[in-house]
Amino acid sequence: MVRPSLFHAWGLRDEMRSGAKGLMVAAGVTYAALLLGFLLLRSTPLREMWFLRLAADFRPYFLVPLLALVPAVLVCARSRVARVFVASPFLIFALVYGPLFLPPTSVASSSSERTLSVMTYNVTRGDPGLDTILAIVESEGADVVALQEVTFEVAQALSELSGTYPHVALHPTPDGYDGCGVLSRYPIIDEEAFPLVEGAHLYQRVVLDVEGERVHLLNVHFQPPGIAVLRGGLPIPLPVGYDTTIQDRELERLLEELETLEGRVLVVGDLNMTDQSPGYAEVTGRLVDAYRAAGWGLGNTFPHREVRSIPMPFSLVRIDYVFHSSELTTHRAYVGDRGGPDHRFLVAELSF
Repeated sequence: MVRPSLFHAWGLRDEMRSGAKGLMVAAGVTYAALLLGFLLLRSTPLREMWFLRLAADFRPYFLVPLLALVPAVLVCARSRVARVFVASPFLIFALVYGPLFLPPTSVASSSSERTLSVMTYNVTRGDPGLDTILAIVESEGADVVALQEVTFEVAQALSELSGTYPHVALHPTPDGYDGCGVLSRYPIIDEEAFPLVEGAHLYQRVVLDVEGERVHLLNVHFQPPGIAVLRGGLPIPLPVGYDTTIQDRELERLLEELETLEGRVLVVGDLNMTDQSPGYAEVTGRLVDAYRAAGWGLGNTFPHREVRSIPMPFSLVRIDYVFHSSELTTHRAYVGDRGGPDHRFLVAELSF
């Protein structure tokens, strides 16, 4: 809460005593203070505290109350200080997220450039249904498709696409959770799959021959964060911990892998981290986020329809990515409107 002495110093105390309008101003100022405090803490070493990391994953949604509070305070408040104070976090969010809703800048490609479309799709152990998975992959028609959570049944079904994708490297697992695979129109020169850390999902390293040029593709599926919750009869479980230990180790290994690669590099897959996480900043310090470069909107990919059998009206976070080295250029990137029940697919159209 904002201290009463601050209200007095800003000349707001009398205003907040004026009935319903005063309550509205008080709510707006208090929320703005909490939000500004959160943003300030995110710029300090305290940002590594588990509850701040968890909250940061959902930072865009902190804007929602402001959509109602800012207009209300602008109308109700007599104090210019109150209006500016409540509007300031809204302006910060507008500066950060506003560009995502501007029309994407199209990048024209020349006839001499090679084009490459890449799709990443977590097929959730075949849960969408084999026919649905095949229909999605075939209808999008990407040059290269990176898959996560591939079961033996999914791998068998994908053989029906051999005419479109003659080059295949699949590593299914019995339960599918650790499985992965790549379908390609272009020859696969080299390929291997292994967990980056013991007990983790399979990580796949592929070398493609794209019209005589080598392209390194890393198909990644990081472990999700461990979220400890307190139930105790509560209507909604209360988070009491947020552990990314395994994911942090996988990220460290991935960054080491990137240091060994030269030329054109793609990192694609389900990274189980949002674009607010420290790991995302580590990756984008080396590679370009294709969706941020040429996508529109927040680009959320998870969940598609439900979380733990709870229906969801829209996807909450972005955890599926196509990253690329500076030798490649993104012309277009979009999130599919199908997938499910966990993930929506992502496609990026690139050139070099």
